[in-house]
Amino acid sequence: MSNPSDSLESVVIGDGVVVKGTFVVPSKAIVNGVIEGDLTAEEVLIGPTGKISGRISAKVIDVRGEMHNTIISEKSLIVRSTGRIAGKVHYSEIEIEKGGEIEGSLNQGAEYPSTAPRIPPVLPDASNY
Repeated sequence: MSNPSDSLESVVIGDGVVVKGTFVVPSKAIVNGVIEGDLTAEEVLIGPTGKISGRISAKVIDVRGEMHNTIISEKSLIVRSTGRIAGKVHYSEIEIEKGGEIEGSLNQGAEYPSTAPRIPPVLPDASNY
């Protein structure tokens, strides 16, 4: 990590480590172990031994391991030759190396599903003007 403050806002899940729950990481999440749950981060790197089962949302996602469930990449999704994805994939840009696998649905575009309901804005009553 080039910026020392990045390490304060990042997390590394080491090989052999299994964690469960919902994780929000302000900067980078490096996963070489297993996450059973949801992960939201600025950038996600799944190493060759990494596995995530849950909803993943990030600007940049680089997959060398496995991801299962819903994957949302707001900027770029890279599936390396050892990468495996199964589920619903939403992306802006995608790169798949020879040998990389995706099973499920692919959706490109700016519309990303949200777990939170959208609340319409409250507009002022035009009759008062």
